[in-house]
Amino acid sequence: MTSVARRGKNGRAARGDAEQHVFDAVERLLSRGESFSGLGVQRIVEEAGIARSSFYANFEDKPEMLLRMSVAATVDLFGYAESWWESDRELSQDALTEMLTSVIAEYRRHEYAQRAMSEVATYDESVASYWRGRIEKFVKVVGRRLERDRDQELVAEDVDIPYTAHWIVWGTERSIGQHVAAGRRDDDRLAVSLARSIWWTMYGGSGYT
Repeated sequence: MTSVARRGKNGRAARGDAEQHVFDAVERLLSRGESFSGLGVQRIVEEAGIARSSFYANFEDKPEMLLRMSVAATVDLFGYAESWWESDRELSQDALTEMLTSVIAEYRRHEYAQRAMSEVATYDESVASYWRGRIEKFVKVVGRRLERDRDQELVAEDVDIPYTAHWIVWGTERSIGQHVAAGRRDDDRLAVSLARSIWWTMYGGSGYT
């Protein structure tokens, strides 16, 4: 399989016109209720308004196209959250709520790419491996923050940092995904609930207030 990403100067996946037309077309088709596995290349290129040859000039196959589409989406989805966890900002419940509200909004913006990733990951190991790897990269970011805060005696000594970071990231990702897929719109309630759970998991046993 060819490389899944080309980076532009701003860190986003660099995309030509044909690539972006394909990504937009797939988003539109999925938003109408079609499944990614049911979309043929001909259907995609007709919606995108490009030649079939242009598709294969840019992508090896559909899974590779989805990976590149997902890389573009996850730059937005994870970029802000990771920079936030890596910053020196205090992780108050209000600050966590603000960050999670932004993450949920980004998930909604890339909802159909995320749904397609989840669908294809059940049968394509390259897609599943990419998504697991991207999530685990975020887990390491959260783990480093936990270690830093424990060094400052903000996190209790008995907190299992690897498993706590794993729960925070995977639990949050699954909660947001299920929330959006279920058609719920009360994003503020989810953000507040997740923020409270994360904060108490990190700091509840340390006496930090």
